[in-house]
Amino acid sequence: MFAKHLVDRGVISEDALLTALERQKEMTISFGRLAHQMGFMTLDQVVEVLGAQKQSALRFGALAMERSMLSQNQVDEILQAQRESHLPLGQVLAALGLVDPLRLDEELRTYLALDAPDEQGESR
Repeated sequence: MFAKHLVDRGVISEDALLTALERQKEMTISFGRLAHQMGFMTLDQVVEVLGAQKQSALRFGALAMERSMLSQNQVDEILQAQRESHLPLGQVLAALGLVDPLRLDEELRTYLALDAPDEQGESR
């Protein structure tokens, strides 16, 4: 588990990990990102709606529906996916300022190299 790797290597404390895990429950992937990932909107459409949000009190989904970019069913599907999604732990740690993103990237590379199967197909 990558989180244990970070604690074992002294990158984060156990308390920092517990804090990040609690916050991870609250942090979801953005509506626009999910709409794009799910294939409902192009990147240009997402950017257009984000720009429109600056001058509107409407939420992303409402603005996208107003512009005929999303249907109500698609909005409902994205909202359901959003409720079930959470940011990866590494992003939470970086967002909370608990780990520098570059250090996180280095540690992930180290972790993946350690966990890679050897020639016999077994993890090291």
